[in-house]
Amino acid sequence: MPELIMNKRCKAPVARIFAAWSQPELMRRWFAPGDLTVAEASADFRVGGAWRIVMLRPDGGTHIVGGEYREIDQDQRIVFSWSWENSGVTSEVEIGLRPAGDETDLTLTHRQIPTEESRASHAQGWEGCLAKLMVFE
Repeated sequence: MPELIMNKRCKAPVARIFAAWSQPELMRRWFAPGDLTVAEASADFRVGGAWRIVMLRPDGGTHIVGGEYREIDQDQRIVFSWSWENSGVTSEVEIGLRPAGDETDLTLTHRQIPTEESRASHAQGWEGCLAKLMVFE
């Protein structure tokens, strides 16, 4: 199965970037690519807890994704399942964080993507989301 790995430098310290992945009020600020916005965000941030994002397109349509937290290492690593609503397909995302002075080096690994076409689509979506996160303060 195709895998996607992305490395980015974020302009905020590790604790702030970790919070951006774990707190719904912060997730709303960046967790949708391009001109999409986050209409709803929820996160029961604990191993076994659920998360969910409702992305809103400019035309009013939505994309809904969610999953379950599988591993959490404070300020270092988050692993969660990823499933588009009603898709029947589940993949896994791992976020690794390392301090880089007052910034953060982020590695995103998206595993178990079913097709190369889906991998390309996820790459585009993650680029758009991470572009917003990279300037997160």
